[in-house]
Amino acid sequence: MAADAELSEDEFQSIYGRLEPLSPLQVGELFAGAEFEWWICGGWSAELAQVPRRLHADIEVGVRRDQLPEVRRWLANYHLWDVRSGTLRFLGPEDELPADQEQIWVRRNAYSPWLMDVMPTPVKGPLWVYKRDERLTRPLEQVVERRDGIPYQRPEVTLLYKARRVLERDEADFDAVAPHLSRADRAWLHDAIEMTEPPGHPWLERLARLA
Repeated sequence: MAADAELSEDEFQSIYGRLEPLSPLQVGELFAGAEFEWWICGGWSAELAQVPRRLHADIEVGVRRDQLPEVRRWLANYHLWDVRSGTLRFLGPEDELPADQEQIWVRRNAYSPWLMDVMPTPVKGPLWVYKRDERLTRPLEQVVERRDGIPYQRPEVTLLYKARRVLERDEADFDAVAPHLSRADRAWLHDAIEMTEPPGHPWLERLARLA
């Protein structure tokens, strides 16, 4: 959760307000009974054990972009904010969202901390569509898996998203996750990075060595 990726966590909170992200279990409780599809994505989805390897300053929750109206009705008692190009805009109940909406911040109200990021994800029929390159698709059932009753984005898909910027925490997630992927999932990640990132991405050689 960052309107400006250059801000430290303290700087962010001094400008935008406190962060007290929900845990995956709390997200599950919030969405219990919802008829729309949702899943934990971002850094939490790269955790392969019950005890997290590192602290997570936020929590990202994927939803189908075509189910955003249902998501907004479910969160009617919360304040939703459109995040776009480093700016924030409050979303009233009647405000329309652009068709390519990618991120929504959620909190109870102005006196409350930010709880989570909702990440609208393009899905066409049964297929997840990579938002950065629509050539790349995968059955949604192969993008989301359940762990301890909570739906999570599969870790190889999470690493694909992280391949774009490769921050220090992304490198740590790659080192922790990639060796534990199946041969097929490493091959999918390799081919996906090769298709969607510039030539010579440093993870390609490392994935090839693991194969």
